[in-house]
Amino acid sequence: MRLPPIDNRPAEWPQPVIDSWQDLTEQAKQMEAQMGESDAFERTLATFRDMVSTGRFDGLRPLLQRRLAARALTWLWLNDQVCGPRLLNVRMLDTLLEAQHPRLTRLTLVQLIQLYFRFFDQLDEHDKHSEVGLCERLQAHLLEQLRRIPEQRHPFPRKDVLSVLKADGAWLLDLDGPLNLVRQVRQQGTELAQAFSDHGLEGFDTGRYGDICRAHYYLETLRGLPLGEWHEVLDELLKPSVSKAPYEGGKRIGHAALEIMIDRVADDPGDAWQNFILTLAGDPRIASTASNYRQWWQPLGEARIAKVRGWLCKLDLRLFLQALEEYGKETRNNDLMRMFPARKKFLEGLEEQKLIRYSRLLLGNQALHTVKKLLDQSLQSSYALMDGSMSDKAVIYLNCGDFHLVEGSHNFRIWAYLAEPGKSLMNYDKTTFSHYDLIHGLPAIYHKLYPALPYEAVTHNGNWQGKVIGFLANQGIGLDIEKLFTPEDYRAFLLCEGIPYINPNKIVVPTPQTLEEAEPQKRVTTREIPFAEPPASRFAPKPAPHTSSSSPLASAALMPSSAAPLRSDRDSSSAATPPSDTPSVARSIREQNRAIAEARGTGQAGSQTREAAAGRGSMIPRSRKLNEAEATLVKKIGQLSEPALDVLRYFAANPRDKARYAGNVLGMDVREVNRLLYGPLKNLCTQDGSSGWIVSPEVEEILPRLFP
Repeated sequence: MRLPPIDNRPAEWPQPVIDSWQDLTEQAKQMEAQMGESDAFERTLATFRDMVSTGRFDGLRPLLQRRLAARALTWLWLNDQVCGPRLLNVRMLDTLLEAQHPRLTRLTLVQLIQLYFRFFDQLDEHDKHSEVGLCERLQAHLLEQLRRIPEQRHPFPRKDVLSVLKADGAWLLDLDGPLNLVRQVRQQGTELAQAFSDHGLEGFDTGRYGDICRAHYYLETLRGLPLGEWHEVLDELLKPSVSKAPYEGGKRIGHAALEIMIDRVADDPGDAWQNFILTLAGDPRIASTASNYRQWWQPLGEARIAKVRGWLCKLDLRLFLQALEEYGKETRNNDLMRMFPARKKFLEGLEEQKLIRYSRLLLGNQALHTVKKLLDQSLQSSYALMDGSMSDKAVIYLNCGDFHLVEGSHNFRIWAYLAEPGKSLMNYDKTTFSHYDLIHGLPAIYHKLYPALPYEAVTHNGNWQGKVIGFLANQGIGLDIEKLFTPEDYRAFLLCEGIPYINPNKIVVPTPQTLEEAEPQKRVTTREIPFAEPPASRFAPKPAPHTSSSSPLASAALMPSSAAPLRSDRDSSSAATPPSDTPSVARSIREQNRAIAEARGTGQAGSQTREAAAGRGSMIPRSRKLNEAEATLVKKIGQLSEPALDVLRYFAANPRDKARYAGNVLGMDVREVNRLLYGPLKNLCTQDGSSGWIVSPEVEEILPRLFP
């Protein structure tokens, strides 16, 4: 008999059949979850909860000898958020294993494995007082229990967690287990979820162990991510649960992410990666004793820290320029806004030439408020604060290798040094700077460290860029000057100055003296500023040689020419070149004023003019006799009080400054400065159209001869 062939082709199941199988699957899962739950199980749970509430554990050991109690305790550890943590510690775990010696039941062991995978490295937080970590002790117990499981004669058709961990538990349960698993996934070219399934770990990837596996998986993605590109894995790595997860060698996942990024980038990480680094670890330019520095930066090593600090120069420069521009807009300062493009171009030109190695941003309280307002309060960059008269200013220090700049936002000169002016600007333990620190302290320390090196302080008016460039060129430092000017300013500079000549004999920065080796220096006051000898100018001509006088007033006139005029932070740009020998440092203004006072007290102030005319004095060169007007003027200056003489000399050296600037430098109340200007100095100083003060031409002619 012939039968028709059987149709073995697979057919699709009808939808009702599929729905029925899904219902059966759910019922099986519920039955599995409820397995072992009975009235006896509930009573055992209640017993443990009573022990926790009363603190009495008298019958604990006999209770744990029951299989049902062991299963109930591990269930509480997993599911009860109140009693579970209070019962979870090394002593309770050891008691459980001793009571159930030699082997736990299969269900109790699976619950312990689930506990390990859920909390993993965080287990130690449940028992901080134990000498042995809870994670380490649970791992040891699990490996011992897995070893005691007898070999299966007929393996299950699919892998289960106990059989897998019996074979591979030594490396899967280790603290480096997540890293080892991810490396295996990468080598095999599979997915992480597939690896958990292959190892029979479905359902065990929802806890801490799974999170760390995914974190390591993110790191592998990060290694192949295009430079500077944002990716969703970066959002995951910023989560504390991921970034603080253990990696290897005592480091965390966050440390590994930082190392990958820093090592991959050569120069500029881009805004996306830079923001990630600052959000995760903060700015590395903080004190080495700060907890954030010790936690995140110290493990990375000095080379990586220095690399990131170099990147952040651009951020500091951008914040400084933003503060400068916003201040000009808020105050409607047309002069400041007019000069802003030139200053912006000059500083960005240095960055474009990759000259800036390190920087530090200094912000007054008002400037800090401006920057935070611009950034919507999200200021991540490290900065130092400025107090007093600097509260509305921003200052940036730039280490450019062969030279160093200290630049301020407004009413502040640009200072150019040939070496680092002391360690304070890069000392992150120093978090506050004053006006005195910047315009007096730094030059004084610089001169102590490098007595033979000059420096330059330039006011932002006229050809200020050319003065800085010229100063550096004289020392053998050449720049690509076209990048430092706007096109219009560059053409004007070439027409007026031409290409600067670069000294072929580049200055060699000597080994700095230590401040301990140098001559002890008393605190410099605003009236005792140790500026060294400037080059000859209309304010400080050289005295006639071989002159002498016995009078104190003449002695004041015959002081060494290194006695520079008083200079404020708005002073003109005469180069301050320290002398090569210490004895030639200028005598203070106060000493000179004292000499005048002594001369006035002995009645010699007026007679000195005649002596000078007769060739016996040296206040006026012997090449020309003193006329009557000049003699009267000298007599009037000789009768001035010491404060009035200070104010007069200030405005001779700082023409068109305002009274408040003189008060700041001289340490005088501005009302007292104005009283002197409108009183004893009324005919010696005049006010210009912008409320600044200048000395009369006659006074300007006489003062350099009185104080060479």
